[in-house]
Amino acid sequence: MPGKRNHNELEMDRRALLKAGLAGASALVFGRNTNLFAADEKGVESKTGKSIDSMIPGFPKVGQREITLQPGASTKATMKNPMICECSQGTLEIVQDGKKFTANKGAVWTCREGLVEETSNKGKTLATMRIFDLLKT
Repeated sequence: MPGKRNHNELEMDRRALLKAGLAGASALVFGRNTNLFAADEKGVESKTGKSIDSMIPGFPKVGQREITLQPGASTKATMKNPMICECSQGTLEIVQDGKKFTANKGAVWTCREGLVEETSNKGKTLATMRIFDLLKT
């Protein structure tokens, strides 16, 4: 049995933090569309959840979105806020300011405000990116 901890102390590893974030995000009710990724891009579907209050210093709100790309679809955006992203299904090719990497299911990465990111689904199945927006307002 773990020892008694002060409620103001938070000790989490990355996996626990991701699990907590995903559990909280699953409770959100999805809407349609977002201004960050164009919903009219062929083969790109965007869903936006409502924002929730945050305990993260400097970010009073956290928003959640999901972008699903059909095979062969791609999108490009300039980040309007910092965010944490996760590939929740399929495989995505990500290019951030010219640096390319592959995000397989379960991969997690971050984006800074002003970053230019290109996201492509080069696979043969749907690929979904879950985004947790760190919001200043």
